[in-house]
Amino acid sequence: HTSILTMAAVKAKATPKDGQDGEHKASSSSSLEWILDAYRSLEPRNYINEFTSQNVRPDGRPFHTSRPVTVLTSFLNRNSSGSAMVTLGGDDGSDNSSSTRVIAACTLLVGHPGPSTPTHGDIDVLVTASPLSGPRFDCMGRESMDAANAFYNYNSVSGEKDDGVVQLNPETPSSSPQPTDTKDIESWIRRTLRSSRFIDPTELGIEPGKLAWRIRISIQIINHDGNVADAALLCACAALGDLKLPMVEVDRREGGVVRIVKEDEAQVMNGGRNKDVEMRKGRSLALGPLPVPLTIAILPNIKSKTSASESSILLVDPTRLEEDVSSGNTITMVCNANEEIVEFHKRGSESRLSMDQIAAVACMGFGRAKELEALVVGER
Repeated sequence: HTSILTMAAVKAKATPKDGQDGEHKASSSSSLEWILDAYRSLEPRNYINEFTSQNVRPDGRPFHTSRPVTVLTSFLNRNSSGSAMVTLGGDDGSDNSSSTRVIAACTLLVGHPGPSTPTHGDIDVLVTASPLSGPRFDCMGRESMDAANAFYNYNSVSGEKDDGVVQLNPETPSSSPQPTDTKDIESWIRRTLRSSRFIDPTELGIEPGKLAWRIRISIQIINHDGNVADAALLCACAALGDLKLPMVEVDRREGGVVRIVKEDEAQVMNGGRNKDVEMRKGRSLALGPLPVPLTIAILPNIKSKTSASESSILLVDPTRLEEDVSSGNTITMVCNANEEIVEFHKRGSESRLSMDQIAAVACMGFGRAKELEALVVGER
């Protein structure tokens, strides 16, 4: 049996008494850091609760605050037609900062449009991970949970505090963290891009009923420290905003053969142009309103005696530890700058919200959409 570390040890003062030298100060600070790391690993629910009971989070953010978003575009120019990297957090240089980083690259294929949509192109999404993305990912990109590890097999919090420590109820059924499913993220991004009107599929048509562009967005999770689905969607949108369709030559004599032409080649070929050969200039895509996701983790508030929905603690832009403690109970609202709700997605059986809470989440989503639109896709 592993005894619960008391908060008296966690809250031990790191500042030594007057007269102590710098070496003792460093030793005291190192000891406190070791205690905090051990407490976080052995009792993650209690660790999170000690912060949320003081209306703050382990990284110092208030409940309603997201991590800063950093967007870098056009950094993979050699093998892609558009690329982007999105980072959530991690720009303050502190040890407590947590970051989620994702890169995306767009490649182009020429395919045949469907019979019901002869002028439409298509967008495909591929999300991959590796052991470099996080310690739980295997070489196949799957995230596994070790049931034998106490960190992944803790019970739900219930009861009152006793001497500063939340006691766990052994009779409560175990609620384990949910692994990251890259296939689920792929499907969600694909649905959101299609339903948000961010990309007009007719922009991808080449020859009606014969040829159309197929954009493949390859997303790689570089570092996973929570809320990776939001980062992946923003990164995919930033890569599409950076995408430029190349100049092509359409030869109708051979059934509509498409050949990508460089600008210097086009200048040479303009002299003897055949009427059955058409030159299409390269262009960027006309973008619609940016779909901006806002994910919130839902934690139970053990101090509250009200209903489950009204006593929940809502953590905006959760870290990986906060996602684990919430046992996958999250909601995601996708909004745009026009104050439209594109999608509302709920995960977990305990992710219940009142009407007032849903209205508050929508207001936060509208504000976040207006804040990030210019950052992700630039001024339009």
